[in-house]
Amino acid sequence: MQSNDRRPLIFLGTVLTLGIGVWGAKTMFWPADSAAQTCDPISKQNVTERLEKLGSPFTTGKHAKSQPYARNVWVMSPFKGKVYLGHGDSNRNRGPIPLWFFNPKSRRFKFQFVAPEEEIRDYQTIGATLYTPGIDARGSWKFGTIYRLRKKGWRQLRTLPGAVHVWSIQGFRQKLWSVIRRRDNRGYLVSSEDGGQTWQDVQTLRSDSAQMFQFEDSLYIFPGGRPWQVTDALQPRQRQDLDQPTLFPNHSQATQITQAVTDGSQMAYLSNVSRYGDITSQKVRVLNTEDPHRQPPGLFVAQSLAPNNTKVQRIMLRPNEVPWDLLATKQGLYVLTSERQQVGGKQRFVNRVRQAIDQRHWCEILSFDSATFARSFTQLQGKWYFGLGTDYGAQYGRKSYTKIADPQSGTILRTEL
Repeated sequence: MQSNDRRPLIFLGTVLTLGIGVWGAKTMFWPADSAAQTCDPISKQNVTERLEKLGSPFTTGKHAKSQPYARNVWVMSPFKGKVYLGHGDSNRNRGPIPLWFFNPKSRRFKFQFVAPEEEIRDYQTIGATLYTPGIDARGSWKFGTIYRLRKKGWRQLRTLPGAVHVWSIQGFRQKLWSVIRRRDNRGYLVSSEDGGQTWQDVQTLRSDSAQMFQFEDSLYIFPGGRPWQVTDALQPRQRQDLDQPTLFPNHSQATQITQAVTDGSQMAYLSNVSRYGDITSQKVRVLNTEDPHRQPPGLFVAQSLAPNNTKVQRIMLRPNEVPWDLLATKQGLYVLTSERQQVGGKQRFVNRVRQAIDQRHWCEILSFDSATFARSFTQLQGKWYFGLGTDYGAQYGRKSYTKIADPQSGTILRTEL
């Protein structure tokens, strides 16, 4: 699995020699037993026997997904007492996508709108409204789409000029901002002053998919390469100082931020995984950015991204532990990970939730075993929710994280501590 720099490192729960952390260009050392000293007093529970299987909504109804990969639970987002779910497969065009949610009061999965998209991967709460970007529209590419949830249900805003893909949406300084890709295979940062009715081009970007996150009173756009920063002046500037070694210390293969959450004065984020190419039976080349092959994602924490004061540290996990999802609550920051194991000749996964205890230690608070890995998680009303996922399986051979396209993908689990 993971092929890190072969310098001595500290893994949570494991006593090794010395750990190395990087803050900008400054290297820090800490004692080998610091992880054990910090995490041992933290209560952790194996909840395998207490997991409640809520169901597998993506296998039901007219828009059921027969392919396990299209049932990956890409995102779980709590909003007004419900958990909204994203699934689909834009590589193989497995839409349309019902916008499923789980209602804890009725204990039922429902959807009230079917998005004409191949995949739903992200939800964002902006003000008091829930949004999701349409990353791969099934219809005309004359306009791209965002969706917003109103009292009367979801509303489709098909207003982004020429957007083949709508990668991300954020609210910043009384505007909506989005990153799109057009048919010229270029990325664009666009903004709207009228709630998404009309859009203006702000900045041309690379062709890579890009995510946006707010941190330190700025909006950051993270395509491949150096990010862009938008401040109160609303004029984006590229941060030449935030190069790959600065953003991703101790992870030479990471090139892009794919997820981020903020908690006060710090931002935790995950890097992308290795990209590999393959040819499907239809002779279509697929780049599967979700497979943690030889270089899985890294977990990083930024205390500052200010010029001349950048402070970024990689959080070292166990050698084969893969971080999948991040969560910020009033109680702090959490990461969901999985560790692939062989038990009795069968592939099993240990899934863990770790909580940030201080600037460099993320301690395990719960774990559970499963036949496939948990790709996403969230918390609502004191309970933890998990969405199971899969990789493509045998078609990708040893490159696949799961031996098969696991049929349990799309299953929703719940527990409490």
